[in-house]
Amino acid sequence: MAKSPRDPEPAPAEPRGYAHWSRDPAVGLFAVMPLWLTYEALRWQVAPADRNGAEDVMLRALEQLPWRGLLLLRSLLGAGLLLAAASLMRRQVPWLRVTLLVAVEGSFYGVLMGPVASLLTQHAARVLAAAPPGEGGLAADLVGSLGAGIFEELLFRLGLLPLLAWLWLQVARSWSMPRWTAGIVAVLLSALVFAWFHHLCGEPFERSRFLFRTAAGILLGLLMWFRGFGVCVYTHACYDTYYYLTHSTGP
Repeated sequence: MAKSPRDPEPAPAEPRGYAHWSRDPAVGLFAVMPLWLTYEALRWQVAPADRNGAEDVMLRALEQLPWRGLLLLRSLLGAGLLLAAASLMRRQVPWLRVTLLVAVEGSFYGVLMGPVASLLTQHAARVLAAAPPGEGGLAADLVGSLGAGIFEELLFRLGLLPLLAWLWLQVARSWSMPRWTAGIVAVLLSALVFAWFHHLCGEPFERSRFLFRTAAGILLGLLMWFRGFGVCVYTHACYDTYYYLTHSTGP
C-alpha cells in the first residue's frame, strides 16, 4: 500500500556503539567519577594541604561567591554526575562497559603521549609531567597526577576550549571565514594557555618544557575534540602517573 504523504516520517535511530557513546558529554563526565572519588579519598589521606593548580584556580573563583568554594565545587561536580547518570539510564547506555573502555583507551593514549609530544618538539625532554616531583614523596605525586588529569582537563579542555571555539566562530562569521578554523584556533590557543599556566603556578620557565606542554596540550585538545572528555582525562592522568612512577625520587 502506498504511503500517505501525511504519514510522519520515522525518527532516525540514535547512533549507538562505543565510538559514539565515548564522545557523549554525559558518558565522559560519568566515566571520570571513579578518578574523582579516588582523588578525593587519597588526597584527604595522603596530602590534604596539596591541590592541583587548576583546582586551586577554580576554588579561588568560587570563593568570591557567598558559599564555600570547595563545598560548591564538589556540589557542582556531584550534581553533574547525577544528571549524567540519569541521562545514561534514560537512554539505556551500557555505562559500565563504556567506562571501562574509556579508561583503557585513555591509558593507551597516555603511554603514547610523551613520545609523540617529544617528536613534535624535537629539543624537548623525552617525558614531562604537570610538575616536577614534589617533596611529598611518590604517594603525594600520584595523587597530584589524578588531580591534574581531572581539574586541568575541566579547566582547559572542557571549559576554555569550547569557549575559544565559540568566540572564534563569532569572528569567523563577521569575516566570512570557514567554520572549521574555530577548532584549529581553539586547540592551539588552549594549548598555549595550558602550557603557560604551569609557569604562572610557580615553575621556572624553560623553553623546552613550554614547547613540550604546548604539544601535549594540542594532543589533548584533539582528543577532546574527536574522542571526548572522559578519554582526555584518563589520558592526562595516566601520562602523569607514568611519569611519577618512572621519575620520582621520593619514597
